[in-house]
Amino acid sequence: IFMVFSLLCVRMETSIHILFIDQNSSDRDQFERELQKTGIEYHLRAADRFEEIEDILPKYSPDIVICDFTSLSIRPTEAIKIIRNKLPEIPVVIYSGVQKKEIVGESIQAGASDYIFKGDLCRLFHSIYSAIFQKKLQFELRLSRERFNTLAKVSTVGIFLASVEGSYLYVNEEWCDICGLSPEQALGDGYLTAVHSHDRKRIKMEWHRSITEKAPFHSEFRIFRQRDNAELWVLGQALPEFMGDGNLAGFVGTITDITYRMNTEIEIDASRKQLRALTVRLQSIREEERTEISREIHDDLGQALTGLRMDMAWLNNRLSKTDEKIAYRLKSMMELTDTTIHKVRKISTDLRPGILDDIGLAAAIEWHGGDVGERSGIQFSFDLLEDLQLDEQRSTAFFRIFQESLTNVMRHSKARHVHVSLRKEGNFLLLSIEDDGKGIAQHEISNPRSVGILGMKERAAVFSGEVSIIGVPEKGTTVRVRIPLPA
Repeated sequence: IFMVFSLLCVRMETSIHILFIDQNSSDRDQFERELQKTGIEYHLRAADRFEEIEDILPKYSPDIVICDFTSLSIRPTEAIKIIRNKLPEIPVVIYSGVQKKEIVGESIQAGASDYIFKGDLCRLFHSIYSAIFQKKLQFELRLSRERFNTLAKVSTVGIFLASVEGSYLYVNEEWCDICGLSPEQALGDGYLTAVHSHDRKRIKMEWHRSITEKAPFHSEFRIFRQRDNAELWVLGQALPEFMGDGNLAGFVGTITDITYRMNTEIEIDASRKQLRALTVRLQSIREEERTEISREIHDDLGQALTGLRMDMAWLNNRLSKTDEKIAYRLKSMMELTDTTIHKVRKISTDLRPGILDDIGLAAAIEWHGGDVGERSGIQFSFDLLEDLQLDEQRSTAFFRIFQESLTNVMRHSKARHVHVSLRKEGNFLLLSIEDDGKGIAQHEISNPRSVGILGMKERAAVFSGEVSIIGVPEKGTTVRVRIPLPA
């Protein structure tokens, strides 16, 4: 026991200061001799009577008081009361030869840490350590509570503690300030009165799930503060705490006022929707204007040039063959008119390919791919869904995205072959363009200056669709367009 006690005292990293109150000097000497045998570091101050404590305390601060009430001719309860008045937080051990159960009970009830019979020195030393260690634990516990209270008081977030059943046990001042409830109103399940009525059912379910699963809680919800009729957004978080045996001890959580962030996000989202609506409108106007210009060029200018070409052919048939200069000039004019007619058709088709409106998306894709192949030398293969009924807006979006993809292929990819597929997948229409070029780099995809890619993604986003671009170095690039079909 002495060896164990010595090790325990070493753990305390300090010597023990003992105040021994006993008029019997032989008992004091015996106690100190036995204490020396343990090898522990200690300081001992002896007092014959209680009055000496007043003179000892200014220069000596004991860790424990050991007292024999019999040598002082008073009852143990009186002795303990006197010591408590002078040293309220110091553990007291009664050390006496009186072996009566009622005396022991009175002593413990009066506040003694232990009652040791004289002669049982082994137990006395263990009791000394236990009393001091208990005092140290109480001090550390009190210090921890004070630190927690200080942190909770200066915290800029609301803090709460909850039981294993989810009932609130504690809230700090910031929590009360955010929610507009007093600590008494928040305890138990009173905190729910601060949760907005539209979010209350959801929060109860999420909180119950965390309790049942012993899992962290994380949710954003609204608080309605009645004192000023304010509606706040908060982020609620809580972590489960477990005891040494693995059982749930409760929850420690916080709430953070995120009203400014949420309002900012709402404003940003509204702004994005407005920009998207504006983009849709501008694209619609642009397509309408391109369609109108294309028709005017094709119908008016094309017809006028065709009529001019027919008149030139009429003149050529009736012109005298003897005037070679006039015949040569007329032939040149006819060739120039033919070239102009071809250019007019090309401009009209580029503005708005009539095949897209007349035959459909699949035919327009195959036609445009073939045209690009003739001009660039790139080989094209197609796997297209022919029997497809699609509205004009989606057809235009798919075709413009396809046009932009082929423009990028011609400019940057150095590809020799492109495979294009158009198919249904559930309630979605998928367009895939795969080339065998050098492969687009990730920084080129995410570059905010890549206006073409941004335009492709924006066209798909109008219909809640998406465009994904994957590049593999020296193996090629794949563009996938996925847009939901109309109901």
